[in-house]
Amino acid sequence: MKFKRYLLTAFALALALVYLIPLIWMTLASFQSEKDILASKWIPSKWFVENYKIILQRAKLRTWFVNSLISATGATVGILLVCIPAAYAVSRMEFPGRKILYLLSLTGFMIPTQAIAIPLYLLVRKFGLVNNLLGIIIPALPSSMAVFILSQFMKAIPLDYEEAARLDGASELDVMLKVILPMSLPAVVTVTVLHFTWTWNDFFWPLIVMTSDKMYTLPVGLVALAASDVNIRYGPIMAANVLASLPVIAVYIFLQRYLTRGVVLSLR
Repeated sequence: MKFKRYLLTAFALALALVYLIPLIWMTLASFQSEKDILASKWIPSKWFVENYKIILQRAKLRTWFVNSLISATGATVGILLVCIPAAYAVSRMEFPGRKILYLLSLTGFMIPTQAIAIPLYLLVRKFGLVNNLLGIIIPALPSSMAVFILSQFMKAIPLDYEEAARLDGASELDVMLKVILPMSLPAVVTVTVLHFTWTWNDFFWPLIVMTSDKMYTLPVGLVALAASDVNIRYGPIMAANVLASLPVIAVYIFLQRYLTRGVVLSLR
């Protein structure tokens, strides 16, 4: 038993290192001169904070940061507003066609964004949402993953709580908002963290709908910056990547406890 535990711990540590080593190298490189980076040094011979000054002065980092923050926050809030009632309906309510509706809500798992990119872009352009942050937010709202996580968690909540609320005269909306939703907080946090991270890091869709550099999100802006400006070197690019990673890391650190519980209970 102990051997199995040690083996799992060693595997977890090895997996963590695989993810952490690039992050550590990126952070150290952001404080290195070009000479140290090209020499493949890990520890800077001299801590070089000029990289951060260069990227903040020369790039439209603040504009891209605000665009990413608005699109990620807007998409996450919208997904919760749309998917919580949907998950409640397919997991707690009884009506004809409920199972079919649940299966249809999960079809997003089988259809990648790339497969519907062209018709989706034509629809977004028809509504005038190209170079508009709503062009990122609105297509993200129907999330199969959010419905799946929330509905699986809600199914595990005993019916006794719901029946007690109904005996006290609670309506369907009261049961959802005052009984089921507070008890589903770990699943809500899981959906919040996952979708905020996915939208923040998404490169493919913002690259299609944002053609003006003033409307770029951080992933698109950083790639455009690295590809177009020959005077921007590795150090400033690494500094920009560190700054871009900070909000996601902060969200994980503050919500990690709820995230773990939500994932475990949703997949039982």
